[in-house]
Amino acid sequence: MAVSKRWHITLSTTESSRPVNISLPKKVGLLLCVLSAVFLLFFAGSIFFIIHNQSQIAQANDVFKENVILKNKLVILSSEIDSIMTKLKLMENWEDKVRSDKNFKAINKEIREMGIGGSPIIDTTFISSNIALSDDYSLTLNKIIQLKGKIEFDYDTHEELKDLVQLKDELYLNTPSIYPAYGRISDPYGWRTHPITGKRSFHNGLDIGNIKGTPIYAAADGKISSTGRQKYFGKFIGISHKFGYQTNYAHLNKIFVKKGEEVKRGQIIAEMGDSGRSTGSHLHFEVLRYNKYRNPYEYLNKLEDDIIITKK
Repeated sequence: MAVSKRWHITLSTTESSRPVNISLPKKVGLLLCVLSAVFLLFFAGSIFFIIHNQSQIAQANDVFKENVILKNKLVILSSEIDSIMTKLKLMENWEDKVRSDKNFKAINKEIREMGIGGSPIIDTTFISSNIALSDDYSLTLNKIIQLKGKIEFDYDTHEELKDLVQLKDELYLNTPSIYPAYGRISDPYGWRTHPITGKRSFHNGLDIGNIKGTPIYAAADGKISSTGRQKYFGKFIGISHKFGYQTNYAHLNKIFVKKGEEVKRGQIIAEMGDSGRSTGSHLHFEVLRYNKYRNPYEYLNKLEDDIIITKK
């Protein structure tokens, strides 16, 4: 008769002198060992799962907080962009006013809006984690693109306006548009009977009469191209100006400038006199454009808006 194998387990404590003997069938012992191992594995897995989940929860909380911070920053950024767009609109209004005041061509509003147009961009970077954040990000991104386009367009129009204003100012300052002396017009531009020869001849300038020593002013910005004395003109000054202009001042008493000197509009350059062939103290004033005599009277006392660039 076969004897079944058994496991004997002895348990003892320090307080008891008699040990406790437990006898279990081998199969039951193996089953208890397996169950113990399974329990230990389950317990260890549960501990790991809890720790891992706590880490993921902490990471999720950090991501959530970061998303909230990012969303708030996007709102602030969007508000800043709106503020910049408002300031750009004020600058556009200023540009439109300057163009209107200076009689420059206005910028078409539709063309200006085309400068910031285009299809909206949808960015899906955050769509898997936060749809609301993704929408805010796409909205802010499109505002930045519009702002970039608006700045580039306005920069070009402002540069054009600056060039136009500079050109208009330069044209005004270099066009003979002020009276070169105070006095009465004693002889106009055109055909006349010469006061000395008595013959009919063409008078290429404008005579302004006044007492000897009356100040003579440069009619525009320019450079002294010639000074000296001639038989008929007496003491004279020639000034070269931009845009093809030349002015001449004759019958002077004293000259205060030298050849090659830069002069400004309204600067005193000489004194009125009666040098050369003259019947009395006066200024003979000439205006030439591209070496062609022009009627000085048509240029004098002109406002800035009255002066335009013309062909030769």
